[in-house]
Amino acid sequence: MATLRRRCPWSSRQDHGSLERYAREETEELIEALEDYRADANPDHRAAVVEELGDVFYQVLFHSALLDESASAAYGHTLGMIIEGLEAKLIRRHPLAFGEGASDEHMASLEDVEAEYRRIKTEEKQQKDTNQ
Repeated sequence: MATLRRRCPWSSRQDHGSLERYAREETEELIEALEDYRADANPDHRAAVVEELGDVFYQVLFHSALLDESASAAYGHTLGMIIEGLEAKLIRRHPLAFGEGASDEHMASLEDVEAEYRRIKTEEKQQKDTNQ
């Protein structure tokens, strides 16, 4: 992204606001590709999903690079924070899969997972409301 931002006049002029429409478009295109793939899981539809996932990921990379620039951080710093945050969220929200006692030999019931997820989301919302 650093090279692209330095060498491409279009990329160097972009900001979060100017990229917003592309994030929306790419997300819509991904949804369309997923719908096509669900209707007919052929290699062409799979390839389209892969391509659209790449386009959405490009948006993540671009926005994270802009955040790095605005904080005078090294490129990749924000992306690392995104990945670390996502990892922590997955573990926190899926204690039945990652928590103590979880194993590959036993899968929790869907009902237990849904109840636990609702409990965790409620806790997160309460914590967020308290911090505001």
